[in-house]
Amino acid sequence: GPVKAARAVARMCRAVSGGPCTAPVLAAWRGLPGWARAENPVPPHRDGYLCHGDLHLGQLVRHPAPQGPWLLIDMDDAGLGDPAWDLARPAAWYAAGLLPPGIWLRFLDAYRAAGGPAVRADGDPWPELDVVARALTVQTAALALAKSAAEERSPDEVEQLMIDACVRIASLPPELVSEPPS
Repeated sequence: GPVKAARAVARMCRAVSGGPCTAPVLAAWRGLPGWARAENPVPPHRDGYLCHGDLHLGQLVRHPAPQGPWLLIDMDDAGLGDPAWDLARPAAWYAAGLLPPGIWLRFLDAYRAAGGPAVRADGDPWPELDVVARALTVQTAALALAKSAAEERSPDEVEQLMIDACVRIASLPPELVSEPPS
């Protein structure tokens, strides 16, 4: 997770030199703890879990359709790490307003019911998800800016939502950015 986020920010910086859209993305990036920016070692609190590496709702399919069991596909980024990074994208989409609350809660409830290790079985999931969701938001916004620059266009509506989420992230006081729970 942290390495992918750092690569995305570096790609944005190579593709877009300055500009009003990069400032909030970089400010949100600087507000993350060093471990989430791949600048410091990731605390060993929950490493060693098998993680998908690119989990999003499009990676879940029913087979056979429409009533078969849910299957997780596209395992080419699988590896060991903190399972919170697997939930970072849906959490970021929810926090940015791209994923409606009902869908997020249904997904989160199903994940918990299946014994998913990224968050506690009940209660507030954000102590585990906050920093990784912020990092994934920055990663998504940075990639959106790099892509839109390469295509010589302005960010589209969804890309702009992620950039706007970086504006909100950058406005948060540093004390809200914590180390991962142990």
